[in-house]
Amino acid sequence: MSANARELPTLAIERPADGIALVSFADPDHRHNVLTGQVLEDLAEACRELSRGPRPRGVILRSTREGSFFAGADLDRLERLSTTPPAEIERFCDAGKEIFARLSAEWPTVAVIDGVCLGGGLELALACDLRVATTAAHTLLGLPEVKLGLMPGWGGTVRLPRLIGPGPAVELAASGESLTGPAAERLGLVDACVPPAVAIESARRLLEIRSTTDLIARRRRQLAEPRPLDADERTFLEATAAAVMLGRTRGRYPAPPAIMATILAGCEVDAAAAGRLESAAFATLAATPVAASLVRVFRIGERNRRDPGTGDDAGVVPRVVSAPAVVGAGIMGAGIAASHLRAELTVSLIDSNPAALAAAVPGILDEAAWDRGTKRSDTVMAAGLAGRLRTATGLAALAGSDLIVESVLERTDLKQQVLADIERAVGEEAVIATNTSTNPIAKLAEALRDPGRFCGMHFFNPVRRMVLVEVIRGPATSEATVATVVAHAKRLGKCPVVVRDSPGFLVNRILMPYLHEAVEMVREGVEPARIDGVAREFGMPMGPLELYDMIGLDTAFYAGLVLSAAYGDRIEASPLIPAFVKAGRLGRKSGAGFYRFQGTGPKARLLGSDDEATRIVARYQLPPRQMSNGTIADRLFLPMLLEALRVLDEGLVRDSRDVDLAVIHALGFPPFRGGLLAWADAIGAAEIVHRLAPLTELGSRMRPTKRLLAIARGDERFTA
Repeated sequence: MSANARELPTLAIERPADGIALVSFADPDHRHNVLTGQVLEDLAEACRELSRGPRPRGVILRSTREGSFFAGADLDRLERLSTTPPAEIERFCDAGKEIFARLSAEWPTVAVIDGVCLGGGLELALACDLRVATTAAHTLLGLPEVKLGLMPGWGGTVRLPRLIGPGPAVELAASGESLTGPAAERLGLVDACVPPAVAIESARRLLEIRSTTDLIARRRRQLAEPRPLDADERTFLEATAAAVMLGRTRGRYPAPPAIMATILAGCEVDAAAAGRLESAAFATLAATPVAASLVRVFRIGERNRRDPGTGDDAGVVPRVVSAPAVVGAGIMGAGIAASHLRAELTVSLIDSNPAALAAAVPGILDEAAWDRGTKRSDTVMAAGLAGRLRTATGLAALAGSDLIVESVLERTDLKQQVLADIERAVGEEAVIATNTSTNPIAKLAEALRDPGRFCGMHFFNPVRRMVLVEVIRGPATSEATVATVVAHAKRLGKCPVVVRDSPGFLVNRILMPYLHEAVEMVREGVEPARIDGVAREFGMPMGPLELYDMIGLDTAFYAGLVLSAAYGDRIEASPLIPAFVKAGRLGRKSGAGFYRFQGTGPKARLLGSDDEATRIVARYQLPPRQMSNGTIADRLFLPMLLEALRVLDEGLVRDSRDVDLAVIHALGFPPFRGGLLAWADAIGAAEIVHRLAPLTELGSRMRPTKRLLAIARGDERFTA
């Protein structure tokens, strides 16, 4: 570093001869740059250094950490917010604003954004006079604080609406979605979007050009003054945005309406007053239980991203998969192949049926090219991905593959035969995985000469939207196999949870009592719509009987046989499900199940209950029970908790946090409750025992476990 340079713990200041200073961030303690207290302290010192002279003609802020401008605020600090007094939180917000304000007070500044620029990172960039983003795929800009139950607290709700307009600002901040560099340029969030190789030079030229005009001075005035809305504009924005928010959140999440209210109120006053409104609103949100729950969910997600899946065995190094393959071109196999294409991997798809293989390819390319922003497939992208999808009808095409995911029909004999054929076709180092929801891994492994290279890799349907993957360790599965499959699942953008081989694995085992109890209540005379309504009111995306109809009652019937055989002491197979199947009522796929539908398939329109379903239920009627909605909720969710406690007693997962992560990502358990075990903490073990007392007459499925009673006696917590 030259004599005209200075290094601080998290940044370096350079003063080239052209007079445009360069401030380069690189936080040594984090994989991505994070706005820690040290970073803020160093930024404040950098501003003081630059003020001491000689006065720079301009300042460029950049990151030297690949793929990261700033990934947001320090999570440790966010986690402490729920126990921090509101006045202290407001001072924390005001202090950050004061530091950021220095960036547009003296010299012209430009932020070069190459990599993730989220939350406080985007607020830092917004505090600069100008912004240059790159066209790189890893460049994403957004304000995701809402996903933590929070809102921007360092000037985001002040500067954003003055820069891009109140409507787009509300949408960006209240949705928490991210924008690519080109999309940010179209919105006016950045001043230019260029290839990474020319980003610094482009920033220099932009500073040169803008400094010769009054654009920077005009923009500073624009960002400081009120930005009032006329009455019609405000009324329209409030009505439309509120309707969208309610549809997204069902009123369960306080952050989106608080963001809108703060932005609209802040537009009516100058920036200083708007900043005070923002700090107060941030402090209010930080004290909510929802924020504490969502920060916890984010924390356990971050833990999962760092977890290699093999515990403390540091000697295990996962293999980097370079030639993945999928065997089976059905719905799940096609979805798994598409997820590989979306991860920019070349994948082989094998199916012995040429017609099925040919029929699957267009859907795979459409799925892989799905654009979340436009809500449709990008045809240009799909055409480009076609070269990455290799298809074949014979297993000989697997010769060079190093990880093969078998995804054929859920028949044990068929899977064993296909797995044995795969093993003969691949090299000795290749990892073999099976996508299964019901087949024991130990049983399938009997077909293999080397079961150490084999494990389960259970994807959920639809693969694109469902991020959880259960990595199922069989009795002989090696640590290297687990580590490799876990690392590969993360490469696909998934959230892998390692589970020991057991009937139903983790997710279906916890789901089982929820579904079973719903059917029992139907037999006791409770209307299906009422049961589903209680579940949705609790926060589930759909009720248990709606879920039955979606997954298919025939599918549920066969899965139920496996689970009932294993856990029949508390879950007896209901006669109602096979009766519906025998009557041809398979759910949406047949146009009727617990409900009747107009049309068939995923897009079938719900019509409601019908007389035929009522007649079938009547044949298997149980003594009727009168119960409140609270009792219905207890009967649905308390058995799930009891099963989760049994799972922990049996060591099915390595950490209790995996349970909460799994139920949120696979079952749609409401994140605002923090997960199943966090929800139990909110109620308290003693209260749970009290609620179970009147339900124990229903049998062992409602009796407290030893772990629950011990937690209640010791007044302990369920969560780690």
